[in-house]
Amino acid sequence: MATLLAQLRQYFTIAEFKKGIAFRASYIVLQMADYFMTVFAKNAGFEEMNPVMRGMFGSPLEMLAFKLLIPLVIAVLVPAKLLIPALVLLLAIIGLNIKELIVFVMP
Repeated sequence: MATLLAQLRQYFTIAEFKKGIAFRASYIVLQMADYFMTVFAKNAGFEEMNPVMRGMFGSPLEMLAFKLLIPLVIAVLVPAKLLIPALVLLLAIIGLNIKELIVFVMP
């Protein structure tokens, strides 16, 4: 049990947090990019495909909280190396969003 606690403590040190600050900042920036692209697409006439987010469009404050506050908590609590798969997924989602917006703008 003591070794498990020692291993867990290494992920919650100031040095570990600073070492992964680029991953954490990238995660938050990509979440915000996805949020703004979603709002732009919704205002341009697109329909939200994600049923969770679709329900939050009635309250922009809920949507912003969901897309900012929860990722902030995740970025602080999750070790930086574990954010890498989320970063890859967010890049893929943003890439698909950009492709759809380009196809929509240039028929």
